[in-house]
Amino acid sequence: MNVTRSSKAAVLALARERPEFGKVRAARELHSRGVRVSPSSVHLIWKRHGLASTYQRLMLRRRESDKVLSDLQRSLLQRMRVSRRVTIRREALIYAAARVLGEKGYERASLSKICAAAGILPGSLYHHFKSKEDLFVTVHAEGFKQLNEAVDSALAGKKDPWARLEAACAAHLTLLVGSPDVSLVAGTSLFHAAAPSLQRRLNRDRNAYEARYRDLIADLKLSAEVDASLLRLNLLGALNWTHMWYRAGKRHPNALAHHLVQVLLRKGLGQLASQRSASASDRNLRAAMPRRSASTTAAS
Repeated sequence: MNVTRSSKAAVLALARERPEFGKVRAARELHSRGVRVSPSSVHLIWKRHGLASTYQRLMLRRRESDKVLSDLQRSLLQRMRVSRRVTIRREALIYAAARVLGEKGYERASLSKICAAAGILPGSLYHHFKSKEDLFVTVHAEGFKQLNEAVDSALAGKKDPWARLEAACAAHLTLLVGSPDVSLVAGTSLFHAAAPSLQRRLNRDRNAYEARYRDLIADLKLSAEVDASLLRLNLLGALNWTHMWYRAGKRHPNALAHHLVQVLLRKGLGQLASQRSASASDRNLRAAMPRRSASTTAAS
């Protein structure tokens, strides 16, 4: 982003003047004032100053004693406050449900236990979700969202296929054992057989996440004798079983991922390939050696 100091000051000034403007409308307004800045640059400047959301910009204007909110801005702020309270309650319910689901499993996690963990009355749950299944699907989707974001961040800038696989595994493990509630539900659900109606709702997130590892493994260019599907399933199984035995402070998730990918998989598969190559060379060598005829054997 190449933005002059004066353009940056204009972007921040407009955030105070018209906090209800989004980045596109703000960029258009600034352009009309002779300040050439893109919507993405507007967003980055706002984000760096804690003003990425309309709510944050409205609160900034409200805190400044010399600024008065217009009727429109005041109404918008009130609606956002209500929306934020609902969002906060919903998020608290999702994370409470994740804890209970992670501990009890889907079948044994009752709505009463989930509501108790969230600190709400049982009936309040239905303001946010229609059923236990809807709640589980939401927790499941949020878990995969977190896993995908962690993997995206870990893979950024990495080119070597083995390094990319290790980075993805490290990101998965770090989230699984470091902040396990929501991601644990997603990770362990890869091997959970749900009722058909629920399974269909879960498959989209599961399949998309598994496809990432399918592509990462395909990039390794392994020999034809290696079943890539079995390798993917075994790898994901090893990753998700870690939460059963992992103890914080023993070995860092990055170290576990390195050992799993670089030592067990890469070296193990490399040794297998070397053994196959050596066996093939031996067979070729024996085939190339002249065979002694029966008459020659008798004469000797």
